[in-house]
Amino acid sequence: MEVSGRKESSVRLCQPCQRDGDTVQADGYCDNCNEFICTSCTKAHRKLATTKHHVIKPKDEISTYESQSDPCTELCDVHVNEIVKFYCQEHDSVGCGDCMVLQHTSCKVQLVSDVSSNYDNSVDLVLIKHRIDNLKKNIASCKDKIKCSLKEADEIKIEVVKEIKLFRREMDDYLDKMEADLLQKVNEVNDRDVSSQKKLQDQCEALSDEMKEFQRKLDQCKDKINNLFVTSKRVQTKLVKCQKNNETISAKSQINTLNFKVSEDFDTLKKHKTPLGSVITQVKAFSGQYKKCINDVKAHFVNKVNCQAENEGNCGITGITIISEAEILLADINNKSLKVLNYRDNKITSTLKLSDYPFQITTISSSSVAICLPNEGKILFVNTQSGLTESHSLNVGKGCQGIHHRNGIMAVAFTKPPAVQVLNMEGHILHEVRDTSILKYPVFLHLSNANEFMFVSDRDNRAVYKFTLQGELISQNKTENNNIPTGLTVTNCGCAVVCYYRKGDCLEVIVPGSREILPFNARHVLDPLYISISEEQNTMFISEFLTSVDCNFIKIFKLK
Repeated sequence: MEVSGRKESSVRLCQPCQRDGDTVQADGYCDNCNEFICTSCTKAHRKLATTKHHVIKPKDEISTYESQSDPCTELCDVHVNEIVKFYCQEHDSVGCGDCMVLQHTSCKVQLVSDVSSNYDNSVDLVLIKHRIDNLKKNIASCKDKIKCSLKEADEIKIEVVKEIKLFRREMDDYLDKMEADLLQKVNEVNDRDVSSQKKLQDQCEALSDEMKEFQRKLDQCKDKINNLFVTSKRVQTKLVKCQKNNETISAKSQINTLNFKVSEDFDTLKKHKTPLGSVITQVKAFSGQYKKCINDVKAHFVNKVNCQAENEGNCGITGITIISEAEILLADINNKSLKVLNYRDNKITSTLKLSDYPFQITTISSSSVAICLPNEGKILFVNTQSGLTESHSLNVGKGCQGIHHRNGIMAVAFTKPPAVQVLNMEGHILHEVRDTSILKYPVFLHLSNANEFMFVSDRDNRAVYKFTLQGELISQNKTENNNIPTGLTVTNCGCAVVCYYRKGDCLEVIVPGSREILPFNARHVLDPLYISISEEQNTMFISEFLTSVDCNFIKIFKLK
């Protein structure tokens, strides 16, 4: 066995014992485990049910076997005492010998040692590492959002408790006012009753005093009969008046009885135990969506839809943009037209003939798009509601081909002379790149989500450039075979997915923050020209060059 490029001594050591830290001479070799083993391990092999059928070569044949310099020691997930030695290409899975016998009898199975050569430099490993990096970023982002959510949960609780206590205070204030009003009413009635009764009481006292006075006068005249007669007659007359006054006082001697009647509304609340209010819960999602990288999905071919209208020649689709759930708008350079393709019903629903060859197309709003007309040197704006109608145009200069719009900003690529301009919606130049040492023949371009940067494909330089919107070159990417880049799009994760002329069904992904170019397989594509991706619908659309046998079709893929 070789270790670090040196030949091992002729004495073979038992590999299972070595893993346990023991140095024991091997006297056999297990074909199934691909390991040198000692006498004790051989006996153990023959006793265990999982290894008793393994083929063990005798000591005198040991010299004919060479152990791998880097043997696989990973144990099987299912058969925990078996070492993983085999790879099934059809199912892209590894397993031990038992796994292959039980689950992959009809598959083409290979030894791991036969397929692992140079795997550390493989594209497959690079993709896996990128997926790990992307998932790590998303996990970190998720943790940050959870941390923010916890903080926000505390803030929400504090705010709601404040609202409940404020409402309680308001209710207390309201009840205090209602109580005060009721008490005021009670006091007012009581005060009136007390006041009136005290007046009557005073009148009664006055009458009592008057009766005393009558009695005194009569007593004074008891020995004087004539005076007694006169006084009696006077008293008699006055008694009639006093009697009436007493009757009046007696009639007025009444008060208001008071009872407290609970408001029916409050009584109902109390009876039904109606709460002060309710706490309404509503799920609040993360402010930022989980960013699924294009490297984490695969393109599954769905079908191809004919985009050739009646009485047209072959199509050259240089622009695709999504205008509804079932419709895409196509720019056809060969037939000088724009057309709406309902890809679910497989039919052209609207066509607009143009005076020039249309090139890349971009969405401006839910009801309008813009397209470059290179020979006329203008950007044409088209309404897409109820068919296709021309709206207005901007003169920007001949040679304009690539165009893309986001957030009120348009980026335009010019071929002759080569340039890239960033414009506002009135056509005023905000930034410009005219460095001919970089640009030779820029054709297509695409802005990132937040207008942080843009990717530009250059046909003659056979490169894809990444610029800031201010025109600063960030990176330059070329394929190993120097293929010609054509249509491209930028995904939400910041990756650029690029078509290459005559490169077949393998698109390429330029990973943000690196110079790496990774493959992105899209089966059944012969000669890709333009690409458009709807991440909301997980759908990808690809057109092919005029020279392709499938130039009259749009290839549709599901991303999952």
